[in-house]
Amino acid sequence: MIELYLDALNRELLDVGIPIRLRRRILAEAEDHLRADDDALERFGTPAEIANEFAAEIGSTASRRAAVGAFVALAIAGAVYAGSFVGAAFAGQPAPDTWPLLAQLALVAAIVAPQVSFVAGSLALVRVLRRRAPVLPSAELKVINRRTGVALVFGLVTMAALGVLALELRNDSADWWVALTLVGVALATPLLVLAAVPAAGAARLRPRVAGDRGDLFDDLGFGRMDPWRFAGSVAVGLGLVVFLAAAVQGDPFDGAINGIAEALACLAGFAAFSRYLGFRR
Repeated sequence: MIELYLDALNRELLDVGIPIRLRRRILAEAEDHLRADDDALERFGTPAEIANEFAAEIGSTASRRAAVGAFVALAIAGAVYAGSFVGAAFAGQPAPDTWPLLAQLALVAAIVAPQVSFVAGSLALVRVLRRRAPVLPSAELKVINRRTGVALVFGLVTMAALGVLALELRNDSADWWVALTLVGVALATPLLVLAAVPAAGAARLRPRVAGDRGDLFDDLGFGRMDPWRFAGSVAVGLGLVVFLAAAVQGDPFDGAINGIAEALACLAGFAAFSRYLGFRR
């Protein structure tokens, strides 16, 4: 009977995504308990219940740690991005419309990708900091894991775009900027890859815990409103910031164009990611 129970428990642990090393340790401990007490089998619970309890506890912990680790790696990548972006203003680069096509495409990626990464990574961290329960609903864990994964993927896209820009503009930019950008990318990219390992492990766990996944207003902690109305307000605010920054520098026309583009990009990003990342129900 014990062997049959352990076989069933092994199958259930595999079904909820427990990795092989941890699965072996759980099975070894379960066998020790079962063989030490003749009545343990009756009190142990079904294999499905035991496996789900392990997956729920391990999954909640793994998702939290992955989100925090990803945010740390993304913060370092963000510092590299900021250093390269600020340094570009002093690197003697020509106007972007004269750049090679690949550099222009990389510039678009270097503008869009870090914004997606920042929003997804920040909201993943906010969710794990606000939720103190030891076990989180499966739907909520899926949202956290998706946010962490998207943040890391777009962080890697950002680093790749910076690398392409540095290589494509190496003949038209100061040597120090090219070196600064490439060294920064070489340092930050492995950190993002390392952060993706526990994130992938957390995403493989599949506990079955009932509960709502929440939405953006649960993350931010203030009164609810229509999600699209909120997104529109944020988009308009970002557009105004971009416009005013350019207007102060004496370029209101380009500022207006860039502000409109920023607002539309914000709305497009909300449309593309809001359901997948749990911004709206």
